[in-house]
Amino acid sequence: MFFHKRPDIKLEADRELMTTVYRVRDRMTAQRKLVATFREVDAATRAQVNLQEGLFDFLHRQARVREVSGALVAEMAAQQLQEDNQSWQGGKN
Repeated sequence: MFFHKRPDIKLEADRELMTTVYRVRDRMTAQRKLVATFREVDAATRAQVNLQEGLFDFLHRQARVREVSGALVAEMAAQQLQEDNQSWQGGKN
């Protein structure tokens, strides 16, 4: 009953949060690039970009409030960079 090992839920939740942050950031960047190619942007498209920016800001703030460890952020950033390099090299061939 006492001294049972508790599962580390925070680490898994932080990892999922950081995955979501990177996914939203990539989607936001893609939408910004797409909107930059348009001559005129309608209100719905502008609202969608603003929604993505707001979601990214909220998730980023949540990561700071939750005090996500720097090691986890570095690990997720390295993983994201590796995935980006693989997708870039795959499209190059």
